[in-house]
Amino acid sequence: MIRKAIFAAIATMVPVTTVSAVDVGQMFGHSIAIVGDYPDRIIRIDGRDMHTNAILTFDELVLVSGVPALIGNSSNGGNACDGTPFVISFPSGGKPRFDGPIEACAIISYTLRSDGIDFSTKDVPGQGTRRWTWSPSEGLQALKDVAFAPKDTTGWQALRERSIQHPADALNNIAIAADVKALLGADFSTFQEIITGTGSGEFRGADYIGQTCTPHMCRKQEALLFLSAEEKQVYAAWKPLDEKIEVRPPVGQWPEAAKRELRAWAKTWK
Repeated sequence: MIRKAIFAAIATMVPVTTVSAVDVGQMFGHSIAIVGDYPDRIIRIDGRDMHTNAILTFDELVLVSGVPALIGNSSNGGNACDGTPFVISFPSGGKPRFDGPIEACAIISYTLRSDGIDFSTKDVPGQGTRRWTWSPSEGLQALKDVAFAPKDTTGWQALRERSIQHPADALNNIAIAADVKALLGADFSTFQEIITGTGSGEFRGADYIGQTCTPHMCRKQEALLFLSAEEKQVYAAWKPLDEKIEVRPPVGQWPEAAKRELRAWAKTWK
């Protein structure tokens, strides 16, 4: 694998949303430009419109099996999902080829091989790791997902270590995930689907509070997770689409600090 830095013209194009055109210029005998205005930016190669989206960037130029490949990122400009990768390749004696972008609402990273590029998502509870591979001959292909399994062995010490950031991190903790499952029973899958969505968390003293929503469904389908450091106890609530809020355990068993968080969160649907 030969990794090459992107041409200076590419590096200086950020932010592409503030100008009406980005002329990368000639690359391997082809003209490449990003034209149009936000949110309808266009990648144009040799006069052909290859792809349109709100935010378009070029990230890295690599050589795969002797074929130059430009890895980029495409985003619709919203905050529910990150942008996803695409690849433009330049086969010798042929027209440039555009593959992607990958269809996923997730952060996607990539690794380089001598004969391909491997893309993957983070290992998400309930979803596992989604994977794709790209090669000059076959383009972009989906691979079999890898099932998720909790890996964090620190138990409730994770709160003292402040290692839980997004609420989904709690489900990567073997002990805490087991407590969540024991609390929710048959409702665990529903809660897991929402709590691994768009959101964040923070520590209030020693306790952790996190809130999330299903992408594109915020204020319609949300979840709350409260982890009590002193009690080593899980408190969970979720609002399914067009249904009433579910609370576990019953509100009367929640400590006062957790009740305050629950009341503030639930005001959305009053």
